[in-house]
Amino acid sequence: MGKWLKTILLLGIISFFTGCGHLAYLGVHGNSIKQYPDVHESARTDAQCLECHHPDNAQGPVTPHPDFTGCIKCHND
Repeated sequence: MGKWLKTILLLGIISFFTGCGHLAYLGVHGNSIKQYPDVHESARTDAQCLECHHPDNAQGPVTPHPDFTGCIKCHND
C-alpha cells in the first residue's frame, strides 16, 4: 500500500472513532432536531439545547459531549 493511502486510511479510522465533534468537520452530522420539530421549535442556542440534553439535567436523550459548542450547527440539517 502506498504511503498516502495508509495515511488517508489511518486518518479515516481515527476520525470515525473520535466522535461526532470531529466528524462534523467532515460533513457527518449528528441526529437532526428537525426529526422532532414540535419539541425543538424554540431551540436556537446551545444553552437551550443543554437545558434538556445535559447529563446533569436530562429530560431527553443525553448528549455525550456537553462541553462542545455548536449544537444547532451540527444537529440542524
